[in-house]
Amino acid sequence: MFRSLRWRIAVPYVALVLVATLGLTIYISDQVRQVRLADLEGQLLADARLLAGSIAPQLQAGTPPETLDELARRSASLLKARVTIIAADGIVVGESHEDRAQMDNHLYRPEVQQALNSGRGSSMRYSDTLDYEMMYAAVPIQAGEEQVLGVMRVALPLGEIEANVDQLRYNMVVAGLLVALLAGLLAVFIAGRTTQPLRQLTSVAERMASGDLDARLFPNTRDEVGQLTRAFNHMADQIREQVTTLAEEQGRLAAVLDHMADGVLITDQNGQVRLVNAAAARLLD
Repeated sequence: MFRSLRWRIAVPYVALVLVATLGLTIYISDQVRQVRLADLEGQLLADARLLAGSIAPQLQAGTPPETLDELARRSASLLKARVTIIAADGIVVGESHEDRAQMDNHLYRPEVQQALNSGRGSSMRYSDTLDYEMMYAAVPIQAGEEQVLGVMRVALPLGEIEANVDQLRYNMVVAGLLVALLAGLLAVFIAGRTTQPLRQLTSVAERMASGDLDARLFPNTRDEVGQLTRAFNHMADQIREQVTTLAEEQGRLAAVLDHMADGVLITDQNGQVRLVNAAAARLLD
């Protein structure tokens, strides 16, 4: 295949389109994922702040954990998310999806530490409790400006985002393959049109090699191929003139030799007879 100039032009072009499409797919899907994650983080933090404001009076009043569980479940139902209420010492006092009594102390969870230190926190990790990857966002639950009653945490699974990104990657790969296919067909067509004069020129050269000195190819472009065709035609004209001149000289030489009374033999360097005129033939019988 790669002996053909057509394929040596078309294949690298298609390979370049595929590589560019793959790189673009990876870059765009990664950017989309980062944007979706940033949007999700902002949404979760906003929800957590809203819930923290409503839960603060409950914690300050010493509401029983069972009531906090019910509030967490009600909020989770409205937000379609997991809601966890964490006391200032890290103990879970309200949980929407699991048995809080079986949950570990959450004081040193990354999002909780960030919330206590900087007023907001978020992290992404695999949840052993729910058995899939989650994004967590947390804000402190405060009574006034100074007193921290606990931490409100809201979480959502990342499965939907990952599924959307995977679907985007799939769509872009399919689109890229279609573009590469169209580009390949176009490249083969253009390469075929580009190399057609060369194939025609090769055919004319083979006709000349077989003895047809009148074979010509008329250029129809002004590009490099057209220049090559005109140079080839000029060379063919020169060869035909030289062959015609040699044939005329050979004819004149044969006529002179045939009419000479003296016998003439022409040999090569090995003594092999190459030409003998009629007089020499008669003399040598």
